[in-house]
Amino acid sequence: MLTMLFTPALTGVLAAVIITAAQYIRKSSFDLQLNAPIFILAVTVFAMILQKLVIDRRPGYRSFDGLADLFVHIHSLSNADSAGRWSLRGMMSFVLSIFGGVAGPEGTATELTHALAIQTRSHSSHWFEQSRRTDVASSIAAAIAAAFHAPFAAVLLTLELGAGGRTLSAATSAVFSYLSVRLLEKGFAIEPISIASSFDQYTFGSFPDWISLVLIALSSAALGLGFIHFTRYCKSSLSDLFQAEVWMRILAGGVLLFLVVLVHKPSYLPSWSVFQEAMQGQFEISQLALFTGSLFLSGALVLAAFGTVGIFWPLVALGASFGMMLDELMFTLSWMPHSASHMSEASGLFAVAALWAVVLNAPLAGAVLCFELAENYQVILPCLISGLAIRELTRAFKFKSLILSNLETRGIPLLEGRSRTVMDAILVRDAMITDHEIVYEHDPVNELQSRFLKSRYAFLPVVNRSGNYVGLLTIDMIKQDYAAASDATLARFIEAKDLLYRAKSNIPTVRSIDALSKTAGLFEQNPCIAVLGEDGRVVGLLFAYNVRVAYDREVARRSLAMQTSYK
Repeated sequence: MLTMLFTPALTGVLAAVIITAAQYIRKSSFDLQLNAPIFILAVTVFAMILQKLVIDRRPGYRSFDGLADLFVHIHSLSNADSAGRWSLRGMMSFVLSIFGGVAGPEGTATELTHALAIQTRSHSSHWFEQSRRTDVASSIAAAIAAAFHAPFAAVLLTLELGAGGRTLSAATSAVFSYLSVRLLEKGFAIEPISIASSFDQYTFGSFPDWISLVLIALSSAALGLGFIHFTRYCKSSLSDLFQAEVWMRILAGGVLLFLVVLVHKPSYLPSWSVFQEAMQGQFEISQLALFTGSLFLSGALVLAAFGTVGIFWPLVALGASFGMMLDELMFTLSWMPHSASHMSEASGLFAVAALWAVVLNAPLAGAVLCFELAENYQVILPCLISGLAIRELTRAFKFKSLILSNLETRGIPLLEGRSRTVMDAILVRDAMITDHEIVYEHDPVNELQSRFLKSRYAFLPVVNRSGNYVGLLTIDMIKQDYAAASDATLARFIEAKDLLYRAKSNIPTVRSIDALSKTAGLFEQNPCIAVLGEDGRVVGLLFAYNVRVAYDREVARRSLAMQTSYK
């Protein structure tokens, strides 16, 4: 047990050291003006040399896709990266976060700690998806907890991104990272990022506040979708223009980033500084508009050309500047009643929650992050509503997050954190259970009670006399109506079809010959679904854990086959 917790703890400490080092260098500057745009060209030259002379000469995929690469590492053994490759890209992200301004230091922390995990684990664990998932989750959790001082949001983020793995390991990394960065900041006299003072007197709940929340959330969703498509456009344009010459993509992206900074030099500030100053109301509306535009362009260029994982802080800074700009705009143009309280201190957080919901598909983590940053419980409900509503809206229109869209481009589509390719290869009949009881629609409640006592499961499929499926009963439905029947005579008149009619439930079904991918999303509202044969008869039941077991079994089989072929 101690051995299992040692690596996550070490991951957390290393992430804290990296985050603190980045903040300390930006703070001290060593008598250099790190906000000079010329440093972007220097970073570009460094990244080009590293790409051309080192990375291009190593086997494997030569380009970088940021967060998507972590999930490629999880789901594609043939494209698995080495510790050395992750260390090289960690070096690129570090100089980018120090001298490039836009990228967050959490990217460096994630990449270097992931390299440590690959290097320190046993070689045999490379073939186990659960181990790879745990490595990725621990690295992300440690980086986010240190960068934002938000351990709870860090653990939630790994779950919403679909990293999976052992949650205890991710939680351990987050806790050690958070505690370590607090101690290091105190030791090096680094002022932590804090906006809590802006929320001392903050309250939320008036009608104008809700109207503002809706407007900001919808506008932020549009901004997030625009960011995803613009990033993909930049990446595809650079790929089409320079084909396999990745170092040329870096050159073009670096030059464009340099031009953006020349137009608006304050955008070269670290993302966390932009966020803090924007949330404290130190920018006018024109400045907020410039920051929004420059962060939008710079973030997309950094992802397209350099492929860093450090996208979290830029998204937070972009959301804060955009939300504050919208709030100032609404009150300046008198779109809101003058009696409404000016809530600019929270508008930025509402936009951050919506951006995380669209770009990262992480509304819960975004809301908890806003709460941990503001240290005011009144922001969590509107941020949660903002994130969840926007996520459902994007799902309804089938918009994909930045990670999923990048993975589909790489030929690795995901469904609920699992590989769609693997899910398509498994049939429902290979995952379902068949040792279930069946009842008829005319069976009375008193007989149903006895049938449930014999059943191994809390669900009973109901069929008609022809054997065709009618519905699915639960133990709760039977107990409720059995208790309502005052005597045994009345209980004989209440039949299974009556219970289904009263429940008015519409539990979906799948066919036994369907691919397991057809069950995606079905278990969000239903813990169990019935499996039908080609003739419409019930042949089995399917639970969420059956899907998980069948998926893990198929992944293990493929890993064993690949391991054998390598030998």
